[in-house]
Amino acid sequence: MAARRLADALLLLLAASVPLSTTGMEAAVLALGGLTLLGAAGGWARVRATPLDGVLGLFYGTLAASTLVSGHPLEATGWARLWVVLTYFVVFWWLRDRRQAIRFAHVLVGAGALAAAYGLLQHETGADWYRAALGRPLLVHPRETGGAGYAIVGFFRNYLTFAHTMLFPLAWATASAMGGALAGLGAAALLLVAIAFSTARGVWLATVAVVATLVLMARGRTAGLAAGALAAAALLAFAVSRDLRREAAHMFGLGGPNAGRVAIYAANLDIIHAHPVLGLGFGRYQRAAQPFYAAHPEADRHSHAHNDYLQIAAEAGLTGLAAFGLLFATALRCGWAAIAEAPDAATRATAAGAWAGLVGFLVGGVTQYNFGDNEVAIAMWVALAVLMRLREP
Repeated sequence: MAARRLADALLLLLAASVPLSTTGMEAAVLALGGLTLLGAAGGWARVRATPLDGVLGLFYGTLAASTLVSGHPLEATGWARLWVVLTYFVVFWWLRDRRQAIRFAHVLVGAGALAAAYGLLQHETGADWYRAALGRPLLVHPRETGGAGYAIVGFFRNYLTFAHTMLFPLAWATASAMGGALAGLGAAALLLVAIAFSTARGVWLATVAVVATLVLMARGRTAGLAAGALAAAALLAFAVSRDLRREAAHMFGLGGPNAGRVAIYAANLDIIHAHPVLGLGFGRYQRAAQPFYAAHPEADRHSHAHNDYLQIAAEAGLTGLAAFGLLFATALRCGWAAIAEAPDAATRATAAGAWAGLVGFLVGGVTQYNFGDNEVAIAMWVALAVLMRLREP
């Protein structure tokens, strides 16, 4: 069937685009959505219930209630970015079976390794061929004045979106490596070093969480050897780079380069204290949060909370935060079944990689509002859809 072949091609485009192109991944998701609408109208699309429909409905219903209760729904422009949840549904609906889900993850890892290799070239040379070819402003710059290298952005807007998105191919590659795949180990090492040189310190913590999660899941000596090899690659990167050691030295401090972020967190705690139940109203942050920053002049950005949990609580209150937590707790619980009941090693590795990627996303959300970055959110919904699909034959 032509529509089925088109869907397969769009899934392939999506998998390759997650590490390589924001435009590509968004276009693939929207095209799959359009194909689904046509199929639903014609009666040939496989639109069906997913394991997370209930908690997704509760979460988005809570966000909608917070917007309506605020009394200013027309100010809620932040809703425009939430269309990316469509990713979860179209990937879940259009993946044929476990075999296709596994191939999808392999393509994504291969594209991630390519992006990581390009990123390491960027770090050394400052190359930004993609934007130079398109005549766009170049976005590759040193992380700090006087630094020896460039912060890696890959094909993304900045080093943060690059690093947070790369957590997902890293998780799948590491899971494959712990199953004994040498190609997976090579890809994981490339991705890990690229994340290190992105200088996104919050993602360093998320990377530790991803690898530690997979070590705890793993079975046998091969997994330990793979984890040791990745640890050695990370230690080598820090050993040869004074810049990385300097970044790591002050990553837990409250002052200096972290003072602005700490002030942002304080402003958002004030918002939660003032609006604890349903927050400012989801989507209204850009306008409604600004008065709370007046008491925190050290805050260097006012666009969002730089933390998923503070952001959701500020916009939708502790009620919204509870719904957010329930969504991901349910996802991890349901996803664990895909790991525990996997019929073969390839399925188990793919499910474990997706599960660990979600853990990395949640840890990364402590230092960045990655749920609000389309690039990262699409990668997260992709991993969640693959994990849920692997629960079925």
